Amino acid sequence: MKRFLRKKAVILLVLVCFTLPTFQCGLILYPERNGQKQGDIDVRVLVMDCLWLIVGVVPGVVALVVDFATGCIYEPGKTGEAPKAKPGQKLSLNLRGPAPADADLMVTLTGKDQPAVPLLARHFQQGEEKFGPLTFAMPKDLAAGDYELAISVNGVENASWPVEVTD
Repeated sequence: MKRFLRKKAVILLVLVCFTLPTFQCGLILYPERNGQKQGDIDVRVLVMDCLWLIVGVVPGVVALVVDFATGCIYEPGKTGEAPKAKPGQKLSLNLRGPAPADADLMVTLTGKDQPAVPLLARHFQQGEEKFGPLTFAMPKDLAAGDYELAISVNGVENASWPVEVTD
């Protein structure tokens, strides 16, 4: 009887070791990153995956393989170089889900030693669905160089990305 219980315990332990890393890897924590092909590695996800190597080699390797295969280990929107845009080019911003509160969304472009140029301003009412692209255009008289594209909600910057403007 004890031998039977010991076998069950070993089988249960093996199952836990194989399934637990998939619940604690980047795929579960950041499902929106699924499908990314490249980018800068998110150190927090890498450390978390490597910590599973303490539990055992198999759980750690499973977590690393899952995150690299799905692309969830890469930070979003970071590919090592700034995306390129041209003066007058139209860009789109996709927002998902209902607005949590009344909010004023502003997209601005800032260059070195230049004031911020508003590219898009939109008000969302609480509960309004934000599906679909919000389209805006880069200024036509924009000089080539490095800029920063920023998104602000109610006057507070929430995200920003470097953009390289080319002729």
